[in-house]
Amino acid sequence: MRALAIISLLFVLVLISVSTYSRLHSAGIGCADWPACYGLIGDAESETPALADRIERLVAGGLLLLMLATTLISLRQRHDRLLSLLLLGLAGFLAWQGVFSNELHSPASVMGILGGGFALVGLLGWIIFRDARPHANASYKVRRWVVAALVLLCIQIALGGLTSANFAATACTSVPDCHGSWLPGSNLTAAFDLTRQHAVGPTGLALGGPERADIHKLHRLAAAVTLLSVLSAGGLAVAGRIGFTAVFVIVLAALEFCLGVAAILLDLPIGIAVAHNLLAAILLLGLLRLHALCRNRQALL
Repeated sequence: MRALAIISLLFVLVLISVSTYSRLHSAGIGCADWPACYGLIGDAESETPALADRIERLVAGGLLLLMLATTLISLRQRHDRLLSLLLLGLAGFLAWQGVFSNELHSPASVMGILGGGFALVGLLGWIIFRDARPHANASYKVRRWVVAALVLLCIQIALGGLTSANFAATACTSVPDCHGSWLPGSNLTAAFDLTRQHAVGPTGLALGGPERADIHKLHRLAAAVTLLSVLSAGGLAVAGRIGFTAVFVIVLAALEFCLGVAAILLDLPIGIAVAHNLLAAILLLGLLRLHALCRNRQALL
């Protein structure tokens, strides 16, 4: 089960990277008229590089087979049956979304794909890390901070998905404020509406309003809060002699924050955008391992 989970996790990380690249490329990031072309919908989806499309389908198919094998083994051994069925369902859902969804038109599709992918990362990561062998005490305070950091990171990932779903990555081009403003306005609720379809203008660009800047600003504020919580959890874990994992989480969090700032300052290069998404998944894994090492008042040096 653990060996299959490790292989499956590698497949998921590759799938997250390739699908992120395909979606961002289809949305116009990196085109000749960037950033005026950002928000392309419709025919732009057929412009995804053929190699990326083939890799995405191949990896998705391989992942589905791995999840099927995991489920069969789990049912035979009568262990983690519900968990394996959930993993298989998520893999099947992502495969269905990739084939039949119109992901750029629908915020619900974008959030479904992102949520499903990160849920797979979290579940597979927990299977891999849950049996870590702790042998040093970790205080209840450390565990609380690690759990808080995990929750905030999941919220931040969801807000990042909403930012992408609303084509809001370029809504704010100044740092640290957003064109003189810091807080989201009254149009924020529109960015959370997953039932709508993006209207498309005559040039093929998605039409949006002030909700784009509002969701971008909320994503920034949440990033700062998440960074502080992860640094606090990591710092307390280091003080509690948890060791390498805590330092690794601190470095990842700082790097992820810096990538977000660099994406704005450098006009959102597609490579940085993809790395930002992938690093969020790795940070989630780091916090899951830290949580596994802290549970039951224990931690690994």
